[in-house]
Amino acid sequence: MRLTPYIHFTGQAEEAMNFYAAALGGEILELNRYGDSPTPSDEDYKDKVIHGRVKFGDNVLMVSDTFKGNLVQTDGNIQLSVEITEEGQIDEVFKKMAEGGTATMELQDAFWGARFGMLKDKFGVNWMFNYELKN
Repeated sequence: MRLTPYIHFTGQAEEAMNFYAAALGGEILELNRYGDSPTPSDEDYKDKVIHGRVKFGDNVLMVSDTFKGNLVQTDGNIQLSVEITEEGQIDEVFKKMAEGGTATMELQDAFWGARFGMLKDKFGVNWMFNYELKN
């Protein structure tokens, strides 16, 4: 069993996919557009993403633009948490993911023996990054 986050956007899904692939050192596995699907869509929405997948490490994010006119809320009780496993990688990834967004807790050594930070990316998605420090 595996949990795969699915993030909805209001027209920025492709931009977000490219951003996440670059910042997290991943790749876009799939990008399907409304215009290529049997789902009816307005002409100006045919190039929007109906379903996409971004892979980084052993993780997959699913992404789409919500149906035209639907609202997306990013505030609430969900944050995506990334466990960094390579020493030094957390600083680079955090910096890239914070571009255009807001660090809500700068990277710091936490009391539980990890380097930890939180941010809201430029798309309004909340993230946490954790690297277990080696003693």
